[in-house]
Amino acid sequence: MSEERLPTAWDKYVEAKRHALSPVEKEAAVNEPMSIEQLELAIAEAAAASGLPETGMPPRAVVHPSVRKSYSKWFYRLLLVLFYALVGFLLWWGYEHYSTV
Repeated sequence: MSEERLPTAWDKYVEAKRHALSPVEKEAAVNEPMSIEQLELAIAEAAAASGLPETGMPPRAVVHPSVRKSYSKWFYRLLLVLFYALVGFLLWWGYEHYSTV
């Protein structure tokens, strides 16, 4: 069984870069090595021509989303349940031991 995963923001970013570079690669008939500056310029020009913003790497929070919010939500829910259980237990205990029946 192979599980299909949904594309992440990083996958979309890589695909956009690949798409932006594909016309440059097709036009370059000679496979000359390019310098870093030339490559960055080619990427920026191709991205601008295709309407993609050239912003560099995405933020780390987009590539690796935090699970801290999820943990916080469950922690506060657990505290709320424990508070209700404590109040319920104290009410029951008070009626059991101090009721005037």
